Amino acid sequence: MIKQKICIIGNGLTGLTAALILGKLNLEVHLIAAPDREKRKDIRTTAISDSNYKSLIDLIGKKYSKIFFQSKEIDLYKEYSGEIKHFMNLSNKNENLMFLFQNEILKKLIQRKINTYKNLKIYYKKVSKIDVEKNKVFFANKKIGYDAIFVCTGSKSEIVKSIFGDRFIESKTNEIAFTSIVNHNSNIDNAKQFFLKEGPMAILPLNKNKFSFVWSVSSKFKNQNPTPLVIKKLKETLKLKSDFTISKIDCFPISFKFRSNLNKKNILVLGEGSYNVHPVAGQGFNLILRDVLYLNSTIKEYVKNGIQIKDSLFVDEYLKQRKPENLLFGLGINFLNNFFKFNKITEPIKKVILKDINKLSILKDFSLRVSNKGIF
Repeated sequence: MIKQKICIIGNGLTGLTAALILGKLNLEVHLIAAPDREKRKDIRTTAISDSNYKSLIDLIGKKYSKIFFQSKEIDLYKEYSGEIKHFMNLSNKNENLMFLFQNEILKKLIQRKINTYKNLKIYYKKVSKIDVEKNKVFFANKKIGYDAIFVCTGSKSEIVKSIFGDRFIESKTNEIAFTSIVNHNSNIDNAKQFFLKEGPMAILPLNKNKFSFVWSVSSKFKNQNPTPLVIKKLKETLKLKSDFTISKIDCFPISFKFRSNLNKKNILVLGEGSYNVHPVAGQGFNLILRDVLYLNSTIKEYVKNGIQIKDSLFVDEYLKQRKPENLLFGLGINFLNNFFKFNKITEPIKKVILKDINKLSILKDFSLRVSNKGIF
């Protein structure tokens, strides 16, 4: 019997993760990777929940758990009139709440892993066209037909725009995010989230003397040198001594965008091409992992029962399950970001609301459960 064939387009973190997970199926898998991707280094740090970590480590192997840093607690702080106040601690009976990793390290590890898959072939070529009606992908001098095609090329991809259109549910934030790695001697071993006047700053430890920060600020800071301001804020928030160093600061745009149309027949868009969420809650890659894991379990059942995935209902089942949750998450995170934005009029109200919020165990338990396993 001829194996069913799927194509994954894009070798960013989403595409590689899709290849890692779907490559375990009894299918023929083609990964079409951008030929210049290796030249672009991704310096970002990502957090995943405990449940997603367990799924991921099962795929890459426990011996690689050392690339993840475990955070057992998350502390939340709010800035009022130049003073920074702690208002909530999230912890779960000494269990790990999140696992942190550097994107570039995980991508290289996944790349090595999928290179061992005998049913997976990688083409380092640029896709020129996708024939939606015939399920064919055109690249170099080839045109290959597939039973399913997963587009993981990002929100700015011309392929995504041409197939899925430009209709979005969106909220323009006029924000950017600064990110970098900080080496220090202050022994920071748990994640922290600061809601500062300029915007939310997440501290994501990679070991006890190294962390990444993600600081969301107004786009008016885009053309300014961010280093002096970052140094000032790190000293104020973390009480860092002067002997810390910051690597080159990168900048990326922030938006809440949710694409209205996520599929065309047997073609499905995944990752940042389907939605962008604010980094304030660190849920972006968690959502992507849940998407691909659900997709994997659905296709696995079809293959197990000898059902052809081409022109089947597997895309409809995926959209019915994942689209509502991802939209709710995106809207919820957007609301959270808007709530904490500095506003001279509403700051006193926020202070009252947050004063005793740490005592609300039901709210904390709900937050922990949703961030770990999702809404549904």
